Amino acid sequence: MARDDESEVDGRSARLRWAARIFVVGGFALTVWLCGPRAVEVLAARYRQAAAQSPAIDLDQVGFVAEPDWLAGPLLLAISAELGPWLQNRIAILDEPACQQLEADLATSPWVREVAISRVFPDKFRLAVDLRRPVLGVQDGDGVLQCLVDRDGFALPPVETELPFVRLYREGGSPRVRAAVGEAVGEPRVLAAIGIALEWRDELEPVVPDCPRLLEIDTTNLGERWMRGRSYPEVRVKLARDDGLAVICGYGRPVDSPLPRVATATKATVLTRILAKKPALRGLVAADLRFVNRWADYLQPREPGVPDPDGPWSDLEQLFTDPAPATRPPSGR
Repeated sequence: MARDDESEVDGRSARLRWAARIFVVGGFALTVWLCGPRAVEVLAARYRQAAAQSPAIDLDQVGFVAEPDWLAGPLLLAISAELGPWLQNRIAILDEPACQQLEADLATSPWVREVAISRVFPDKFRLAVDLRRPVLGVQDGDGVLQCLVDRDGFALPPVETELPFVRLYREGGSPRVRAAVGEAVGEPRVLAAIGIALEWRDELEPVVPDCPRLLEIDTTNLGERWMRGRSYPEVRVKLARDDGLAVICGYGRPVDSPLPRVATATKATVLTRILAKKPALRGLVAADLRFVNRWADYLQPREPGVPDPDGPWSDLEQLFTDPAPATRPPSGR
């Protein structure tokens, strides 16, 4: 009996669904028959009337589908202020032109990569916004913040954050980027710094306990245009010491270099060893993350008795630092 009852209920539901379909199709057909060529206009007018009478939604009550974990502090305030002017009105939930216009308006923001609005009936909108995540600040030659950039080199409005920055020192080229906010940055020093910032954030920082904050990425010597030699690599980084001062560290080549690079895992190992010897980089001025065996020789200030790894070391160099042969004492024979 229970199965027969279920079958009867299913049958009634199916008949109701078909009745609703016949009613809708019948209403459409009746409109076409009565109005003839004006049927499309009449149907559009009825839709607009229904849209106008549908529930109006306060856009300042619209919630984001998901808020990324990096969206906080000054960035949250800046992006909210940027998108806020378009979220001050009310639109009807069935007003499709208004929804499309809202999507188009939000997409004009440089922070927005993509936006989509969906309806949650009876009276809600769901706003899905793909935001551009800044990874680096760009300072001009005088240290003034010009813009932020995302991983693609897209210029974003300047916001003071704790993101690392690259400074365009005059020794390395132009002291300013030529791209405006909303445009792609083509400056090689900035693009190289973006690669290092992502490598540090995604590969190195997660595996180094109590990893110090990355303050600055110095790409002034990119392509060794300023100086050649292991004492001044193409890329250097500045890390935050426990007292807020910066420690300059040799880093190596950019991530897209055609030449061999020191592995990120090696740099993480060296930094871990440095932190074990100098917790929070306390008292350090400089170091080098490229040398997994002689890393302690590159710590500055140098401890007593530790030779300068970049000082004279070959026989030829030693010859010029020794006293002249004529002044040497006799061999003792």
